[in-house]
This record gives sequence, C-alpha cells and structure tokens, in this order.
Amino acid sequence: MNTSTLHPPVRTFELPPTRSAVPRMRRRLARVLSEWGLPTDGDLIYALGLIATELVTNAVTHAGMFTPSIRVTLGISDGGMLRLGIRDNHSTCPRRITASHDATCGRGTAIVDLLLRERGGRLTTEPHPGGKTVWAELPDTFR
Repeated sequence: MNTSTLHPPVRTFELPPTRSAVPRMRRRLARVLSEWGLPTDGDLIYALGLIATELVTNAVTHAGMFTPSIRVTLGISDGGMLRLGIRDNHSTCPRRITASHDATCGRGTAIVDLLLRERGGRLTTEPHPGGKTVWAELPDTFR
C-alpha cells in the first residue's frame, strides 16, 4: 500500500467499559488492518492486539465508572505511522509501576512500553476536557 498518496480512512468505534468487549475490539482491529491490506496473522497484528488489550483494560479498570463508552481510534499519520487511540473520561494518565513478582496486575503499561520500544514506537497521552486519549504509535508500518 502506498500511503504517500492515499491514506485509509480513520476508523473509530465505541466499546462498553467492560472486559468482555476486549475480544470483539481485537477482532475489529484485525478486520480493519485486513481491509487496509496488512497481514492479520503476523507480528504487527499480535503486537497491536496486545497493546490495544492492555490500553482498553486500563481504561475499563481505571476509568470505567466514569466512562459510558470507550472510544477506539485507528489511523495512519502522514508519515506512515499506525496510530491507535483509546479515549476515556478520566483525566489520570497511565503510568508505569513496578509490580511485585506475584502481583496479578500492574504490568500493562510496562508491556505496552516494551512492545512499542522494540518497534521504535511511543506511547503518549492527549488530555481532553473530561478525559484523555492514550495514543500508541507504531512507525514504518506502511513502507
């Protein structure tokens, strides 16, 4: 796909703030990537699915009571960067914590950071009135 002349449309969809919505969201992301001509059985879809799962789970866990629906946005920047945004109605930004070896939670942001760093990506937070969007960006996806 040549993104220098043609970008697929940004896709946005809403999820209920429940853990049961996560598998449906992953399938939907895979369908969108397939529509855009990307392989859905390789490393990109696995990494994107894991990143999306962690970010949506964080939104459900920490902002679900404030958020009637979580907005997921998938798009491509002018530079060919795949951008995944997770918007909720809580202003607190995700932060990386050190979880103990026997902890059952607290590793999500560290996992996302590692996956993005391995691919030259980054995690940013864009504040909004009444909430935020957490953006995961993966470079050189469409070269």
